[in-house]
Amino acid sequence: MSEKKLYILRIEKEFKNLIRPLKREEYIQLEDNILNEGCRDPIVVWHYTIVDGHNRYEICKRHKIPFAIMEMEFECKEAAIAWICANQLGRRSITDETRKFLIGMQYESEKIVHAKKNADGINQHSAANLKGQSAKQVQQPAPTGHMTAQKIAEENHISPGTVQKYAVYTRALEQIGSKAPTLVPKILSGEYKISH
Repeated sequence: MSEKKLYILRIEKEFKNLIRPLKREEYIQLEDNILNEGCRDPIVVWHYTIVDGHNRYEICKRHKIPFAIMEMEFECKEAAIAWICANQLGRRSITDETRKFLIGMQYESEKIVHAKKNADGINQHSAANLKGQSAKQVQQPAPTGHMTAQKIAEENHISPGTVQKYAVYTRALEQIGSKAPTLVPKILSGEYKISH
């Protein structure tokens, strides 16, 4: 964790859209807490792009309140998205629709991460660190889509088939979002219902 100061951070719209927006009362309470106690929790970043703490950053920036950051390392953007999804799934205040979307998005993102690994299951960054070892010496198969679904299913106490069904739901919401962006938040909040 870093020292507290006023950092200039980047906001990736794709990351921010995965975070459930705070209700007005929740935002006001968070702002009051930060004004009275300072920013206690660090803002989680990846190469100075926020992955967790968008609301805290906005409040601290507006009121010029110093904050700490915690730098995370991810192999790629999709790995960061999978982490954001898993982190959000740990929160109690998400709707069932948001939970389904996040599970589906985590699955889709982790599949992309695994697809980016080479045939030996080693990504470009770890391959550079092998320092002369042959690929055969460190050979590990990359996880399959089924293994990814199984892992996420166990984390969320559901079946792998349900994880894959939620992935279809997530892709459908992304299609809806490309045509009618204002509709997706209404679906995720439970205001509008759609069939799976």
